[in-house]
Amino acid sequence: MTAAPDERPPKTWWQQIAGQWPLATVLTGVAIGLAVVFLGHWRAGSTLVGLSITLGGLLRLMPQQRVGLLAVRNRALDSIVLLGVGIGITILAWWSPPSQ
Repeated sequence: MTAAPDERPPKTWWQQIAGQWPLATVLTGVAIGLAVVFLGHWRAGSTLVGLSITLGGLLRLMPQQRVGLLAVRNRALDSIVLLGVGIGITILAWWSPPSQ
């Protein structure tokens, strides 16, 4: 019994890990933003966290096969939630008065 010509061979371990780059990009941005907040620059760090989550909302608009673990529910709900939270965090970071 041979495989059909349109079937792909299974992905290797490295291909499976590299296929999660959208989620890794968002989590890296959030981690760097939190590190910046920890260093005392809360506005810049919060902005980076918000922009990273907003980027996640934009990346979620890609096809289902490309977003990997970034997909939780359907595309519209994931995008709306991520964009709303990301834009909200960014606006709050710039709306709050600077610390004295």
